[in-house]
This record gives sequence, structure tokens and C-alpha cells, in this order.
Amino acid sequence: MSPIRSTLMAVAAAAGLIAGSGQVSAAAAPSSSQHYDHVFVVVLENHGYTDVIGNPAAPNLNALAEQYGSATGYYAAAHPSEPNYVAMLGGGTFGVKNDNPYFLNRVSQPSLISQLDHAGLSWKAYLQGVPHPGYQGICYPAACNGAPDKDPLYVAKHNGILNFSSSLNAKDWSRQVPIEQLDKDLRSGAVPAFNYVIPDECHDGHGDPPYCVDSGNPGGSDPQDQRLLATGDQYLGKLVAGITAARFWAKGNNAIDIVYDEGTDNTGGGGHVANVVVTSHGPRGLQDPASYSHYSLLQTLQHNFGLGCLAATCDTAKVKSMNPLLAVTGSKATPFQALPVPAIVTPTPPPNEPVSYVTDRPASGGWAVQPAPMLGAGDNTYGAVAAVSAKDVWAVGNFLPDTATSNHDATLSLAAHFDGKSWTHTPTPNAGPNFNTLFGVAAVPGRAWAVGVRLDHVYGAHSLIEAWDGKAWHLVTGPKLDSQRDILFSATAVSENDVWAVGEQQSASGKYSTLIEHWDGRQWSVVPGPNPGGSGNSLYGVASSGGNNVWAVGQRNDQGTDTPLVEHWDGKHWSAVHVPSGGAAGVLQGVAVHGGDVWAVGQTDDSAHQARPLSLHLSQGHWTATIASGLGSRFSNVNGVTLVGNTAWAAGTYYDTASDKQLTLIARNDGSGWKAVNAPNPGTGDKVLGGISASDGLIWAVGYDKTNTGRSPLIELHHGK
Repeated sequence: MSPIRSTLMAVAAAAGLIAGSGQVSAAAAPSSSQHYDHVFVVVLENHGYTDVIGNPAAPNLNALAEQYGSATGYYAAAHPSEPNYVAMLGGGTFGVKNDNPYFLNRVSQPSLISQLDHAGLSWKAYLQGVPHPGYQGICYPAACNGAPDKDPLYVAKHNGILNFSSSLNAKDWSRQVPIEQLDKDLRSGAVPAFNYVIPDECHDGHGDPPYCVDSGNPGGSDPQDQRLLATGDQYLGKLVAGITAARFWAKGNNAIDIVYDEGTDNTGGGGHVANVVVTSHGPRGLQDPASYSHYSLLQTLQHNFGLGCLAATCDTAKVKSMNPLLAVTGSKATPFQALPVPAIVTPTPPPNEPVSYVTDRPASGGWAVQPAPMLGAGDNTYGAVAAVSAKDVWAVGNFLPDTATSNHDATLSLAAHFDGKSWTHTPTPNAGPNFNTLFGVAAVPGRAWAVGVRLDHVYGAHSLIEAWDGKAWHLVTGPKLDSQRDILFSATAVSENDVWAVGEQQSASGKYSTLIEHWDGRQWSVVPGPNPGGSGNSLYGVASSGGNNVWAVGQRNDQGTDTPLVEHWDGKHWSAVHVPSGGAAGVLQGVAVHGGDVWAVGQTDDSAHQARPLSLHLSQGHWTATIASGLGSRFSNVNGVTLVGNTAWAAGTYYDTASDKQLTLIARNDGSGWKAVNAPNPGTGDKVLGGISASDGLIWAVGYDKTNTGRSPLIELHHGK
């Protein structure tokens, strides 16, 4: 054994304490001939073994399984996703039973990462979708959750490192980097010993509206899921090809382990899943039928790096290392050649959905649930509302069709109008093949504009604009953008010839910048706006009180800090406004303005402050920032704000630990601080408010509530102050 290996074993042995208690115990190491210099673990999502192995939508995964090695009896640990990521790194799920933010699912135990740190072994987490190294948010882009769904590209629930309190330190944060860094490291040869590779939700098989198609029913019969699988497989093929073509690959013993986090059944706790092992000089064509699990993978990594065991990996009678798949056989190292994937179409025939009305109508705190129109029996969600007067209110969002001839996984636009007496469904056109969502709405008497996102004919996410001309909704041609993705999240109308919409656009390099568009009565055009963040910028809310007083809010991203972004239009140009952040990283989701009085709301977004309601207030030329206490829990999303006289009203959601559900969050601030209002919470599951608006003393809040059959549209009304 080499002196380095002997030293590492001595460190591991010296650190060994009580096996199975979460502390480290010494474990036997393989012989030096079996040692792997570099190991990559690539984690994919939510498909069982038979969903992917043998599936023509995943030619690269299957080619790797046949050419190298496959664990045909491999099982995940639990459901849903997050406990599996914890299990892979810690040897147990440690009571984690849901996908809540890492700061709610904190694990005070050592992990593979802390073991590597203590042994002085190098590692990196390559995270697709994060804006910069050390990003501490629970998602990116940061406008996630809410209503309708805004699934982000990166989600912290797929990064098990964050759950372990032992890794919440500056050095470990710095080793969690954007996946673009992997290409640089492969070219330079600066590859760590352990490489934790997490694709984003568009490329891991999970599904990710509004940025790509949503997941369907795994198994090969659902074209939407097949397309999602093919997209991820294409990415996997290029990823493995890049690693195996790097100069370091053939020089030593190196491996890539490709594993799914959970399957579609409960066998073994989390289902039978695929695990494919690619080696530089190891087995070829090996199908290993032994019974393995996420604990086996962890135990194998520990043995390889000369580390002790953790929790379940100490039970060697039940947990077996995956040694046959990593045996060094002397095979020749050759680069993998990525295979083309099939082009799978996911058609959406126009549905003919019957209209019904919500009948569950509780009231509390001065708020009452209204009889909202609902299309069919599938999911219906409102995400934005614009009140012009007591007799002219608009709400927009999306729904999932459920007629026999429709694509039940498709997402289509949704709009409704209140005329002073009742809400009425107003049909909306759909530009995309299977995904159209309206996130924002603006209105003046007799006219309205709705903005959002749709997928184009090649399933790219691009802005969607629709206009109400007094009789019907029509698709509107927006500016042609040179972007990988672009989305509009919010709109405000000064007049019928002066309308603003804001959002984000992603360049080919993956970086986000602000998107500001304007309607002048003749056409929509892009108006340049500032991008002060070095790693990215996004706008999520916009409001106005005149043609020369428009405010937009969102988040700017810079390595080391991610702060609220506020921008202002003075009639001639947009400028970034310096605002306080309350000492926390944060994102702003909504804004309301009346003359010189401006309120912006959102939430904090870092490990220390977690996700707590954040508000910024401009009064008499001075900004103040407040991280509100007493408004729900450590996991809140404040999505909108409106003004009634001198009182600000905010709406969103918070996590209730007692029921393990999201509940409506409505709060008011009359100048003496934010106070929660006991608003109605219908349905049997999560309840989320996505938008709020007021006119003529009436306040409207919209969103959804989950029932036993899906998401039901939620509209709540408050009379008076």
C-alpha cells in the first residue's frame, strides 16, 4: 500500500467511533490495485428500472449499461426524492420524509462529504442551473413554487450535501459550483477525487415547467415522459462522452456511477432503479444481479477512498459493496461516443372542457372564498389578478385538460373575468404544443393583457403575450429574442397604449438577464434595462402609478451574495435602485406603487435566514427593509402585494409543520408592522395564493387549493379596509 493510502487509512481509523450511531467507524480498504482515482456520481430522477432499461427513448443509458456494467438488482431507499439524496451521502434518511427545503430537513450527522474533508480528499459538486459557486438558495431561478407552478432549473432538494449541518461552512459552499466548471476542469485535468454531478430538472428526467415539459407517466406509453427521458439521455450521453474523452480518463482507474434517485414502486423502500457503472479499465458487459442500494453505493465510495462507515453502511451483513462492477480488469479505456436520441412529439388536441364552479366556500378573517370557474376536473390554478374596478377584475393562470382526446399532461392557459356579479371563464388561445401558462395580467377599462410562457415547436420556452380586445383573447406577436429561454412573469398597464411586462431571458451560456417589454399601442418592443448582478438578473414583478413612475422587482445574483433587485422607469430610461436587503440574501416577487409610496415583497433566500417574508418600503424618499416575524414558518413564499389607502396587503403561502402542508398567507401593514390575517384554507392539501389586487375597496387574492382529485382554483375576496 502506498504511503498516501496508508496515511488516509490511519486518518480514517483514528476518526472511527461507534458504528451505526452516525459517527465514523474504520472500514477495510480495497487493495491499491482496486483503488479508483476519480469517481463521478451522476444522479437522475424519478424513473424505475424497467422505465429506462430497454426503453428506446434512452439509447445512451442503455448503451452504457450494455457496454460497461449494470447493477440489475439496485433499489432506492425511500420516497420522495430528498431522503434518497440524503441516504446516498449519509447512510440513512435520518427522519427526512419530504422534499422540504434543506434548512427544514437538517441532518446533524456526518456524511461522505465531511469524511472526505477530514481525510483531505478533494471533491466538487457540479450543479447544473446554479448561478455561481456557493449558491445558498433553495432553487434557481428564484421565483419557484407559487401559483401557477414555476419549477426552477436547480432545486436544493436534489443536492444532498446541503441537508448535512457539517457541510454548512464556507469551504464546502465554495466547492458547489455551476456545471460549466466541469468542462474547464476536464480540459485542465484538475479533476477532484469525488465528483457529485446533478443535472437540472430539464435534464435529469424530473420535468420542469415552465422551462421544459413536465413529467408524464413513466413506462414508455406516455409521449411527454418519453420526450423528457430522451432529452435527459441526450445530455447524459454528451456528459459521459466528455468525461471519458478527457486526458485523465485513460491514465488511471476512473469511474462514473449513473443512478436514479427513486423508482415508481416501493420495492426496497424507494423502488427498483437503474445503476450503471462506467469504468476506464474495469468490467465490460457485466450485468450484476446482486442486491444493492444507495447504501451500497455509499459503502463502495467509502471503501474506495479509505474512509470509515456511516450508519447503514456499517451493517456489512445487509449492505454489500458494488465491488464486481468496479473490479480493475485491465480493459482498454476508450471514449464513449454519444448516440442520437429519437425526436418524440407530444401533441395536444384542443380540449373541450365543461365549466363548473367551486362549491367549497369557507370564510375567515374578513376574507371569503368565491365561486371560481373551473375547466374540467383536472388541475386549475390562478396565479395573477388585476382589479380595474368593483365590476371589472381579471384572473389568469393555467389548467390541465382531462377530456379523453387531450394530452392529460399538457398545461394550457386559463383566464376568467368578474363583472361585479359573478366570475366567468373566458377562453384563451394557446401558442405552444403542450405547455402554455399565464403568470401576469394587467388591465384598463375594456382591455387586458396577459403574459407568461409557452413552448415552441421544438419545445423551447419563450414568452407568451395575449390581449383582450373587449370581446375575446388573441395571441399577440412579441419581439423576437436571441435567447435560449425567455419568460414574462408580470405586467402593468398605465393606459391602453402604455403597458409594461417584465421577466427574464437566458443566453446560450446559461446566464440570466432581465427582460423588459413595452406596448405602445402599436407593437411590443424590448426596452433595455440594467443588469447589475455579475452572475444573473431576473425580474418577477412590475407596477406603475403613471407613465414616468414604473417599478420592477426581482433578484440580482453575485458570487457571495444574492440580493433584491429594484429597477425604476422615469419616463426615459430604466435604472437600478440601491435598496437595503435586511442583511440577507433575498428575492422580490411583487410590487405595488402609489405616487412616491412603494412596497415590494418577497422572501429571504439563504442558509442563515432561510425563507422568511421580506418587504421593502419606499416612503418619503427613504427605503427600509423588514424581515417579518410572526408570519407563518421558516418556509414562506410571499408572491404579491397591493395597496388600499395607506395599508399594504401581501399574499402568498407558508409551510405549516403541524399539517405538513402549505397554507394561505395574507398579511396587512397599516404602518405599524406586518400582521397575519386568518384567511380561508379550503381543500384537503396545499393552499397557495399567487397574486393580489385591489380596487374600489375590494381586495382579491387568487391561487389554488389541493383537493383529493387535483388542484382547484382559489379566489378569495375581502370587503373594506
